[in-house]
Amino acid sequence: MKRRHGDSARQRRDALVRATIEVAAEKGMAGVTHRAVTERAGLPLATVGYFFDSITDLAAEALRTGVAEDVARLRTLADELAATESGTDAMAEAFAAALMSPPTDSLAFLEGLLHAAREPQFRPVVAEALTAGRAVSDRAASVAGATRTDPDSLLALVHGYLLHALAAPDLVDHDALLRGLRALVIGTLVESGEVALALRLAGRGSADDAYLAT
Repeated sequence: MKRRHGDSARQRRDALVRATIEVAAEKGMAGVTHRAVTERAGLPLATVGYFFDSITDLAAEALRTGVAEDVARLRTLADELAATESGTDAMAEAFAAALMSPPTDSLAFLEGLLHAAREPQFRPVVAEALTAGRAVSDRAASVAGATRTDPDSLLALVHGYLLHALAAPDLVDHDALLRGLRALVIGTLVESGEVALALRLAGRGSADDAYLAT
């Protein structure tokens, strides 16, 4: 149930959402309780019940908020890169860097995915998050110069990289995400028959190839 609040109440609600993200990152979704969240936010125990019907609703809103912030940030980046007509490599590097969210937000998001695997009622909000993520992945690839993309695979690659980077940071090559994204986009173009454009994005196409790809 969506409720309207004044500025002061909205600040308390936002504090609950942010605290939920932090608790989920540190303790997992099982650690997201009324007490843990309100203590982190510095609010009375009853505050959750004032704003949300359940702790699950609060957790879902925290996931939506985190994803919405990331999507907005990446869309802004895409618009800025498109406006400046940055080169393909510069665009790919900028997106790869931007996709690496702060560790707390990434951990909370991955915890949300795992929670949905165990709790079916949490799956609709995860579906919303994945749909938004696929849209921004498609936008990122398009800005980089790809006319055909595979947003499902792009997003899965990003999530897999995040998981590895968080679980074993010393074993993960920080340029691996960039190489993986480039290879996936180029491979998708090759499979769709747009070889000239694929070569251009790979930095190996001639001017004639670029002309034929348009």
